[in-house]
Amino acid sequence: MSRSRPPTPLPDGLPEAVRTLLTELRDLKEESGYDLRALERRTHASRSSWGRWLSGETWIPVDAVASLADLCGADVRRLEILWEIADQARRRPSKDQPSDPPPSTAAAPPDTAAPVAEAERPGRGRRRVLFLAAVAGCTVTAGAGGVALGAALRGTPVSGDGGAPPAAGTARPQVRAITRQEALARTRAWHPHGPKRVPYDQTASYQGYRTDGSGYASMVLRLPKPGPNSALLEASYCRHVPQAALRPGDLVIKASGGAGVREVLIFERWTSGRRTAYWAYQQRRGYGTDHLVTREGLAPNSGHHGCRPFNLRDDEVG
Repeated sequence: MSRSRPPTPLPDGLPEAVRTLLTELRDLKEESGYDLRALERRTHASRSSWGRWLSGETWIPVDAVASLADLCGADVRRLEILWEIADQARRRPSKDQPSDPPPSTAAAPPDTAAPVAEAERPGRGRRRVLFLAAVAGCTVTAGAGGVALGAALRGTPVSGDGGAPPAAGTARPQVRAITRQEALARTRAWHPHGPKRVPYDQTASYQGYRTDGSGYASMVLRLPKPGPNSALLEASYCRHVPQAALRPGDLVIKASGGAGVREVLIFERWTSGRRTAYWAYQQRRGYGTDHLVTREGLAPNSGHHGCRPFNLRDDEVG
């Protein structure tokens, strides 16, 4: 697709949410003046990959969406929310091939699941407008609340279980509780720092979870498959804690910035009482599942946040 000829029409049969996302990305590319060669030079992906993604031939990774938004000066968070909704829509079975719905959709109360489902029915123009208006609302809700609203649009149920209350305006997804000991035991399911480790890949999956940093953390915490992205993980599934207060199973998340800098680490323990470095588990770029000593997030203004998952529980004593 170059600017010298009209873009190839998107395939028939795409879910409405997917069509909405791809149309917006294609418009963004055309308005920016970048052709596929320019995207290849300025991002991590090849020209052929961009061609397949923007034509609807293969599904575009969320980090590619964020890269295009960064490059073109668009609202990264809004496009990531659109991607989450579209990704959920494309994973739903068609009417001709019924199957059990994913856990987050099956457990959702009718008033949260209905808007997305209705918006994706072809020919429902008014409901599509309501759907897009709801997504646009995510952009005017400040900070974490906007991303949490994106979680509600995806049909994620709200929980009122114990722990610190979420920030005003956020929706807390309902997920199964897990102890710190159980969480750390689950880190070994992906064979960290061994020959059987899971390779890092934003578009692949293992045990139903995406094989990037947030997908690995989602597996460890038993969050809905394939796992929320880092921004949604931080905003809807955790609360911030001081880094000095990190405990086993807590997360260190950097959800801002370009695709090459966002990351999620699973805290294990401090290397010493001085708390200048710590052991962590991570799905590391260019390597895969790792168990390493790191100082990530300890420097001032690093952009990382200490995060305590709402469903993480202390182990029983005695």
